[in-house]
Amino acid sequence: MLTFVAETLSIATVATLFKSWRSQASAFLIIGLLLLVLSCVCWSYAQGWEFGVLYALLAPGLLAWLFIMASQRILPAPKNMPSPKSLDLSRSTVLINGAHFISVLFVLLVTSVLISLGVSAIMPISAAGQLALTVILLPLVWGLCAYHYLASSKKRQPLITYAVLALLGLLVVRIAPI
Repeated sequence: MLTFVAETLSIATVATLFKSWRSQASAFLIIGLLLLVLSCVCWSYAQGWEFGVLYALLAPGLLAWLFIMASQRILPAPKNMPSPKSLDLSRSTVLINGAHFISVLFVLLVTSVLISLGVSAIMPISAAGQLALTVILLPLVWGLCAYHYLASSKKRQPLITYAVLALLGLLVVRIAPI
């Protein structure tokens, strides 16, 4: 019975949040968030906290697709279609893009591994905790480094900065026992 109440609250959550988005009313947003918290509590009591939190956060995300499909509109084709950009396969463009590819995929990956290992090595936690922290930090650091590298106009400055940070991480890993 409590699972049915939790399901109903999840549907009401999505409906209220959808209504707040459509009408741009903050009152519906607050009510929707309160319903989300209430459905989370009901799911947790009904299924246990491990599965309850999972269901409470997963159900609205899946139910939202029903509201999206119900409100979709098919628009007519645009009158002026922009022409696609021509493909530039000149030698210099291919070499520059290849260098960026190698920099992001290999250089920044190794750099982010060393930075993540260095940060986790200085944390006062067990070796298993340090490795878990590295697993969590690695994609975040790699993504931030890649974003910063690709967004900067001068590509050498970020690479030099990351090389220094990687050396510091390497020193910390060599000094600190894991």
